[in-house]
Amino acid sequence: MNNFGLLYKYELKKILKNKLTIAMLIVMVLITVTEALVPAISVGMTAYKEASEAQKTLDGRLIDDTLLEEMFPKLIENGQNWNATNIAYSGIASIERSMLPGDNVLSEYTAADMYKGREETMSIWMEEDRLTEGEKAWWNKEQEKIAEPYTYYNYDSALLIAQNCTGILFIIMLISTLCLSTVLNVEHRLRTDQIVLSCKNGRKETFWAKVSVSLSLIIGCSVFSTLLMVFLISILYGLNGFNAIVQLEVANSPYPLTMGQFILLQFVVMITSGIMFAAFSMAISEILKNSLVVNGIVMALFVFGQLEIIPPQYRLLNQLNSLLPSNQISVWSLLEFRLFNIGGHYFTGFEVAPVIYILIAALSILAGWISYRRFQVGGR
Repeated sequence: MNNFGLLYKYELKKILKNKLTIAMLIVMVLITVTEALVPAISVGMTAYKEASEAQKTLDGRLIDDTLLEEMFPKLIENGQNWNATNIAYSGIASIERSMLPGDNVLSEYTAADMYKGREETMSIWMEEDRLTEGEKAWWNKEQEKIAEPYTYYNYDSALLIAQNCTGILFIIMLISTLCLSTVLNVEHRLRTDQIVLSCKNGRKETFWAKVSVSLSLIIGCSVFSTLLMVFLISILYGLNGFNAIVQLEVANSPYPLTMGQFILLQFVVMITSGIMFAAFSMAISEILKNSLVVNGIVMALFVFGQLEIIPPQYRLLNQLNSLLPSNQISVWSLLEFRLFNIGGHYFTGFEVAPVIYILIAALSILAGWISYRRFQVGGR
């Protein structure tokens, strides 16, 4: 008899039959669907598609003087107003505006001015973030991988997926804290711990079955939500822009990444942070015999990550803050210049954060394992 297999199936059924779990899974689907529908609701499906199709006519064009000079006569109020005849250039105007300092008249600048403006802004930000000479040299080498002039691609769909990952992370966090925090301590709450812990497989196989089911569920939810979002976006708007460089959206980003590569990094962050949330929630609730504390801690960290209250001169605090999942998965994480120097080698937050999440998850499971095994049923 496969005791672990039976325990796994039993624990899975127990979690899935929980009314709170069912409710949260429904909420997960609703949030995913709602996020996919936002563009269609805000500007209208027809208008959104027409603008996107118009911008796609410029796919593969270099953002150089030729394209800018073609765009300038079509601008209305310096590219602030758009109509059916000039909407194709709205993306180009937005990119140029984000790379130039201040509120400038676009037609007064060349492509060289635009790229020079980006370099100057990045140099200023590197100084503000107190980068070392070694970090600056590392980034300078990375910039050589970004070809200039940029090649334009409409990236609406890729951007929607990247932006919606934050919402998926939030619901994954809620499922972890609300549905999985009671997995280990449920027997204490129901007072069935005397029976479970005294059984042959009560302290070992049962523990690992609970952990395995919880991690499987959170990974499954992450994968399902992401695939559902991609499916809905592909049906509603089509898929495009995965080969567009991230600088088309975040002009001053130093990362030589395409939108597709960045989305893959977001998915890694989502999966590993989900594992961390689940392991941490189970362990702390088992140690404290209270799941409400876990909810408070995780929610506080998520909210804190959205606040920009740490002054830039406090480099270490800012780096730690940048490693929070809510910051790592954000599109604005592409503006993080500070690197981690480990053994004389530099690593970005995208490389360090998933390793830290898995390490925290492993330590949490170990702490939960020790607490679970050593628990002694006492008097009520």
